[in-house]
Amino acid sequence: MYIYLRDMPHSVVYWLRGNVGVMIVSWFLFAISGSLTFPYMSKYLQLLGASNIEIGIVRSLGSLAVLLSILPGGVLTDVIGRKRAIVIGTWGIAVVQFLYVLVQDWRQFAVVYVIDWALHFYQPALVAILLDTLPPDKRGGGMMLTTVLPQIPWLILPPVGGYLLDQLGLWGMRLSFIISGVISITVALLRMRALQETITPSRIKWSELARSYVFWREFRNLPPLVTYVTFLGFVMSWSSIALQTFGVLYATDVIGVDNMSWGIIQSATVAVAIFFGLVLMPVVDKVPRVTALLASLMFIVFGYLMLSIWKNIVSLVTAAIIIGIGSEVAMSLRRAIVGDVYPENRGKVLGATLALEYIGSIVGGVVTAYVYSISPAASFIYSGALLAVAALPLKKLFNYQNVNGRLLHHSRRDTAH
Repeated sequence: MYIYLRDMPHSVVYWLRGNVGVMIVSWFLFAISGSLTFPYMSKYLQLLGASNIEIGIVRSLGSLAVLLSILPGGVLTDVIGRKRAIVIGTWGIAVVQFLYVLVQDWRQFAVVYVIDWALHFYQPALVAILLDTLPPDKRGGGMMLTTVLPQIPWLILPPVGGYLLDQLGLWGMRLSFIISGVISITVALLRMRALQETITPSRIKWSELARSYVFWREFRNLPPLVTYVTFLGFVMSWSSIALQTFGVLYATDVIGVDNMSWGIIQSATVAVAIFFGLVLMPVVDKVPRVTALLASLMFIVFGYLMLSIWKNIVSLVTAAIIIGIGSEVAMSLRRAIVGDVYPENRGKVLGATLALEYIGSIVGGVVTAYVYSISPAASFIYSGALLAVAALPLKKLFNYQNVNGRLLHHSRRDTAH
């Protein structure tokens, strides 16, 4: 039976080998810590004295920090190697988790938060090492699995983090960050020992690192579809702020649920997203990319529309689930399209792509905080409308695709591996 499962191209066992397996396991462990802390970051800031607008500013500062570090990080992953960049960044993040325990007000939290996100410079290396390893014909499904499977801890632990916060207040969050620090050290050791390098490292050219901040030059030679997909990342990051940052405040302050109940909602959202991810994984590479991407974006828009119209727990749970499904599929497809087109120098392209996503978070953090402080419903309306307008060009591509068959399924055959 084990041999049979191992040889099944779409079984979980098939993927739990080599770099893909290491990344799945390490992201699984990170999900344990993240599911305890991430759903309540804004609540932690609120308890530390931050207003809604100050919460948005902190979020934007974190995005700015990672933007400034991820651009040279995209270059570094093609120079010093995927593994070295990942290991250095992971150890830095492990140390920072313990600093969250010591903060006494929201300004100190902001400083630690900025340091934390600056250490995420290695994010292009995470995606690049997966794209280097995954077979071209299974890239969409593989990216979806590495997105979905590590989220299993979110099925259980968000309510635990909420319970600790309800019972212990600030110390509940600090206990969660202590657990996060211990887990992060484990991840750092795993990645240091088990990851295998996929490129030959070369010497650092400092001039190229400096030029990385002119990130838009990477888009000059991109095909129109990839350029557009990159722009979608900017809009999706902007629109996601409404629920991602202010969802816990909307649930507790507007709907009136406790923190543990918000954790249960997060777990339910992830449960459905995992189910749909596993169901869609075998077929996602068989459906034209544009078709699937358009459908996933419309899911997200509909979810925001629900939040803006109905102010109750049923709408909140349903909308969170719908948005979660759409976001998981859209992110996997956007990454897969980049992998289809760029078999080499993916670090630079992915770094530039992520840069636009974080610019979206910077702008969205401030704008959404201002709109949310005026009207939570308005923040959901404008977020959905923003994404709907950005998705309109996909309808034209979808119609063109219907006339010309599966032309946009793969932009070109990748023979690098």
